Amino acid sequence: MAHAEIDHILINRRWCLLDTSVIPSFCTGCDHRLLRAMIRFSNKREKNSLRRPRGKSPPKHDEQTLKEVLFKCAWQCKKDPTEDYELFVEGLKSCAKSASVAQARRSGRISITTKELLENRRKLKLDLTATPLTWLVIIAGCKRALQDGLQWYK
Repeated sequence: MAHAEIDHILINRRWCLLDTSVIPSFCTGCDHRLLRAMIRFSNKREKNSLRRPRGKSPPKHDEQTLKEVLFKCAWQCKKDPTEDYELFVEGLKSCAKSASVAQARRSGRISITTKELLENRRKLKLDLTATPLTWLVIIAGCKRALQDGLQWYK
C-alpha cells in the first residue's frame, strides 16, 4: 500500500483552501483515495473578475494575402524535429505579421484638447503638492470637455 499523500493542490489566488484531508480508501479495489477540502471564495471578487477588461483582441488577417504569403514563403526542413518546428513557427509568425490588417480605432471620439486635459488630470493625481482648487478646476474642465465632445460625436 502506498503512503504517498497529496503533493500539491493547484488553485487560483481568489480562492482559499481552509481544510484538506484524505479519506482512506474503501472497498473499491484500487489504491486511489478521495480528497476532502473546504474552499472559501469571495462573491465580490468573482463578480469583479467578470468586469475586468478583456485585453487585446486577436489580430485580423486578410485571407487572400495570407494565402499568397504562405505560398511564396521559402519553407525549410531540418533533420532535428525541434529546429524544424522552430523554423515552422517562425515562418508562420512572419506570414501572419505580413498579412495582418490594421483594426479601426475609436480614438476620433475624444478630441485632442480633451485628451490633453485628461493627461493633465493624470499628472495632477500623481503630484503631491497639488491644491484642492487646482484639482477641482481640472476635473470641471475635463467634465465639460467630455460633455462637449459627446454632443459633437452624436
